[in-house]
Amino acid sequence: MVEKSINAGVVMLGRPQFDIALAQKHYQEALKNLNQQGINTFAVEEPITFAEEINIALTKIGDLHNLQAMVVFQGTFADASMILTLRENIDLPMVIWAVKEQPTGERLRLNSLCGLNLAANALVAGKKQFKAVYGDIAAPATIREVVAFLRAAAAKVWLKGKKIGIIGNRPGGFYASNFNEVDLYSKFGIKIDYISLNKVFNMATRIDARQVKEKIESLDGLSSRSPEEVNKSLQAYQALKEIIREHRYDAVAIECWPAFMTEFGGAACYAVSQLNDDGISTACEADVNGAITMLLGQFLSGQPVFFADLVIGDDKENTLTFWHCGAAPRLLAANNFSPIAGVHPNRKMALSVNFPLKEGEVTITRLSPGPNGQLRLLVTKGTGLQTQLLFQGNTLPVKLAQPVAQVIDKFLQKGLEHHYAIIYGNYILELKELGKLLGLEIIE
Repeated sequence: MVEKSINAGVVMLGRPQFDIALAQKHYQEALKNLNQQGINTFAVEEPITFAEEINIALTKIGDLHNLQAMVVFQGTFADASMILTLRENIDLPMVIWAVKEQPTGERLRLNSLCGLNLAANALVAGKKQFKAVYGDIAAPATIREVVAFLRAAAAKVWLKGKKIGIIGNRPGGFYASNFNEVDLYSKFGIKIDYISLNKVFNMATRIDARQVKEKIESLDGLSSRSPEEVNKSLQAYQALKEIIREHRYDAVAIECWPAFMTEFGGAACYAVSQLNDDGISTACEADVNGAITMLLGQFLSGQPVFFADLVIGDDKENTLTFWHCGAAPRLLAANNFSPIAGVHPNRKMALSVNFPLKEGEVTITRLSPGPNGQLRLLVTKGTGLQTQLLFQGNTLPVKLAQPVAQVIDKFLQKGLEHHYAIIYGNYILELKELGKLLGLEIIE
């Protein structure tokens, strides 16, 4: 699975004329709360009170190349010269965190919000990107907002340099799998590489399927499937894994039909399922933007992503049902349900892996190029409901808070693609923050 190390540099701004001791107490509590949320903090303990102290502070933090973001704790009021100097010297996503003042009837001890206001004014005027957070140190909503930004910043850094392999081509008429290679590189720093299906097929034929047979021995109903087709599926999986390792792909988008069935003689569904279980984000139908979305979801959640079509909208139950052909990762199978060895539901060829998905809070997302070419990011959430298998393949009904008819109408009016990434967990804030950092349009 994805290593989610998040490293943040942290400094505190202050002014000696205010209550620095109280600000320091808040600062230490903030550091403790960040560490409890899994953030590795590289903090300068002493407050920065003059712009001239910035370089000394940065030297204490150490190698900035290991950091993914900066947290600037607005301990007390300070003029904007320090934040501008800091912003000029650090090319990292930055969050400025101001704390609430407690009225005492006496002196204003911190004046933290006013300091943030002054800093924001200068940064906006200077066209410098930043995130502002204002709230109590221990308030869960405040901590969640700061941490979501840091996770988004880490995701942005982590995605840079990733390599996506396109294996084959998109099926005819599947324009939803189109992508802009230059745009993906300029926005994300992601590189695209191309491999032909013939290379996969030629390599697969030389593989002994018995070396990976143990991966499917636990599947129910395996004995009723064509041994030849099952072996072909296992060979394809192993060939794809070797190609991914050879080319150092971080994710792949595969032309999963029709050539796997018509030319090779075994369905790609099992291979896609197992690669996702192996921690390699793998999208169907050569959907590159889908593969990137899955990669992002895997980073945020630390587990595989369900990549699926939207097939039913139920107004009465207020659910959307997502389905795919038997290529979902078995790690996401419903509790107490044993995955079943199946066939592709339309092509009637093994091997697919059939099961309903587990229940739980989910985020529905999708990286999508809009009509004007600008990249967009869908972000919405719901609750996955555990049911019996509704169709051959993999299914998950998702209960929504909004009326389902309105959601479907928006999907259609926005011209979203037919594939959606279902991430287990609530990552709405992280995705919104990432969208802001990358200049993406957010579709809610």
